[in-house]
Amino acid sequence: MKKYIIFLILISASLFFNSCKYDFILPEEVPVIEPGGDPISFESQIAPIFSTGNKCTACHKTGGFASPDLSNSATVYSQIVPKYVDLASPASSKIYTYSTSGTHNNLKVSATQSVLLLQWIKEGAKNN
Repeated sequence: MKKYIIFLILISASLFFNSCKYDFILPEEVPVIEPGGDPISFESQIAPIFSTGNKCTACHKTGGFASPDLSNSATVYSQIVPKYVDLASPASSKIYTYSTSGTHNNLKVSATQSVLLLQWIKEGAKNN
């Protein structure tokens, strides 16, 4: 009986210690954008953040329950720039703060997308 109890304790201890596993999550490397380099392209770099995938267009779409409609990449610029971009204070632009805070329906853009978005606003939020 004593051997049986010791055996159960050893098995329980080995299961306990072998079940703990931690996967390390490496932080995303944020790109450094050189001042005076190539300008951020709205069409190829910014519009896809909002109009592709299901991150924003799950709610912001034609017939969706949230405005503006971000599902059509041809009209995304006219939907966000006049109302959600603050050129005087780029970091306080609604399009930047909503998409990077994680409080907007628990959705958040990646760190890379965040840097691109802020730099695009700092460059004047051009439709290029």
